Amino acid sequence: MTLIDAIRRCAAMALALAVAACATAEPGAELSATDPHESFNQKMLKFNMALDRNVLRPAAQGYDFITPATIKHMLGNGFSHLDLPADFANYLFQGEIDSALETLGRFTINTVMGAGGLLDPATEFGLPKRDTDFGITLGKHGVDEGTYWVLPLVGPTTTRDAFGGIVDFALTPTNYIGVIEPSLSPEVGLALLGVGTIDARDRNGDLIDSVLYESADPYISLRSIYLQRRRSEVAGDKGGADALPNIFDN
Repeated sequence: MTLIDAIRRCAAMALALAVAACATAEPGAELSATDPHESFNQKMLKFNMALDRNVLRPAAQGYDFITPATIKHMLGNGFSHLDLPADFANYLFQGEIDSALETLGRFTINTVMGAGGLLDPATEFGLPKRDTDFGITLGKHGVDEGTYWVLPLVGPTTTRDAFGGIVDFALTPTNYIGVIEPSLSPEVGLALLGVGTIDARDRNGDLIDSVLYESADPYISLRSIYLQRRRSEVAGDKGGADALPNIFDN
């Protein structure tokens, strides 16, 4: 993983921490987890929390203070729009042709009529954002989730989802800015990564603060809710998955 990739994945860590604050597991609902690396994972969670406390949260607070709400809304739409090519490819890989065509329709409408994705007329036309990723694709094809991990800068994942994240990174068109125009790669790439990370932290600020600084045991909550969400998505349990926020929903 490159440094630029690591910066980009900070957003995933921040959003993942928001999950635990958004739902309360029922008694006995703690899922069985294959977690042989708990000692390592605990250390990595502490590292990620320190990163949030000292870097991400102050940056997000400053961003929130100086950026008008309309601009933040448009930026959020734009970052969500950039996920659509990967969503489209994954729905094809899953054999979900209708979902793939809906995603293509959403991308086309918002590109043409939504100022390149900064606006979202597609939702008004009945084509809301429906997230997926290659980790879900692998799960739907029977690949086991493997062991649970908390990775530095990346956050909670499983062996399957970590590999899936690499493929999704390859499917994201903005990662090829340098191929299209090498002179723009350092400036534009780093700007997108930085703003996307801070924007994600700002939009989930209250939830993240709750689990990081108020939860009795953020490690257990995070692991339980992460696995619950991912297993529901792979199983096609829309109700179970929708009960929790999608941590990859930028």
